[in-house]
Amino acid sequence: MMDFTRIFAISASGMSLERLRLEVASTNIANAHASEGSIKNPYTPRRVIASTAPDFERVLDGSQIGAESLSGVGRVQVQTVDASPRLEYDPGNPAADEKGFVSISPVNAVEEMVTVLSSVRAYEANVRALNAGKAMLSRALEIGSSR
Repeated sequence: MMDFTRIFAISASGMSLERLRLEVASTNIANAHASEGSIKNPYTPRRVIASTAPDFERVLDGSQIGAESLSGVGRVQVQTVDASPRLEYDPGNPAADEKGFVSISPVNAVEEMVTVLSSVRAYEANVRALNAGKAMLSRALEIGSSR
């Protein structure tokens, strides 16, 4: 018998991950031109790092047959990106150094928009999987009640 709660848990896990990716990318975009008032400490972009659950790796390498124990996303971390700030010439800015340069966050807006779009698409895919599970459960209950 299929455990529908597992389908719902896996989809919920994926939706939670994609929501976090969207929030982090949105924060990065919002701070793309932020210097945080300091020449030496502009905003540092962040990335969501997710790993597969160990049970998923065992299914892929063949040491575990079947998807009965799959549980969704593994460990999730938000890490800062190791990138140097951009220097922008703006001598009128109060945060400018003695040469007139301001340290600006190294956020790549195009890359962040790609992350936003892929997060939205992956979230939608998880919603579709959740709805498919609900439809299967509903149909199974209809079949069981007609006897």
